[in-house]
Amino acid sequence: MMAPAKTVGLAPLDRRRRLRAALERLRARSGSSRDVSQDPVEFPRRFRDSRDIEIVGWLASALAYGRVSLFRAVLERVLALMGSSPYRFVLGFDPGRDVRRFARLYYRMNRGEDIACLLYLMRSVIKRHGSIGALFERGYHGKDEDIGPALERFVRHVRGIDTTPIYGRRLTPHGLSQFLSLPSKGSACKRLNLFLRWMVRPDDGVDFGLWKGIPPAKLVIPLDTHIFRIGRYLGFTRRRTPGWKAAADITRALRRFDPEDPLRYDFALCHLGISGNCPVRKDTDKCRICPLLPSCARGRMLV
Repeated sequence: MMAPAKTVGLAPLDRRRRLRAALERLRARSGSSRDVSQDPVEFPRRFRDSRDIEIVGWLASALAYGRVSLFRAVLERVLALMGSSPYRFVLGFDPGRDVRRFARLYYRMNRGEDIACLLYLMRSVIKRHGSIGALFERGYHGKDEDIGPALERFVRHVRGIDTTPIYGRRLTPHGLSQFLSLPSKGSACKRLNLFLRWMVRPDDGVDFGLWKGIPPAKLVIPLDTHIFRIGRYLGFTRRRTPGWKAAADITRALRRFDPEDPLRYDFALCHLGISGNCPVRKDTDKCRICPLLPSCARGRMLV
């Protein structure tokens, strides 16, 4: 197990200031149009209407796993089926007419009818609550430590919607269940937390800041393989397996640098891994030029 790296001669507060400055430098060089084009947020960024952004944001985050080239291809096909206004398509979604349009779609564990069912669930939420955000904000309680309990309420509500019009009987197959993971089951809920980050954090060219009723301070980091690995290198978590607890550990660590907006560094840290600038395999040349090196246990062992 790697212990957090220490900069010799510096007190804990000074080390924290050094790491915060390094995180800010890392953030300053990310978020470009090129970075966005390599991220699933590129799909909701194509739209201006907040109603379209909500729908495409949920859809894009739900499918954002595995190889980027593969889920991008599936998302392109789904958006082509939905036309110029995903909101209008979802609002007018007719299971008897539209499910068959998704029949040839398949992505890893998700069949076309699972993707169609997600759109049907969105339609049900919008028709009953006015918007996806309105339902989520209804389940948010300010006293909660983080967004986890609100996410649990939201997912349980959506799971309670009758799926008979899609599957012929009321069920939640694995391909649909995968879109609707629960914090209470220990899942990191990476893709749902990614959707929440997009909707809640202020518009900075990456995120959108559409849901004003949720404070960014309550968000939990979308824990993918890159964030988990880098979080361990920086001593943000000592857990050996990714899950909700590891995501909460890393988020608490990031709150030390920005209590009001701990996820301000998520995009930069994630793309440090996606870009290959923090590779899994040893690469001392990349470690030497990384701004996080003084705080990185792995980097300091290699350099």
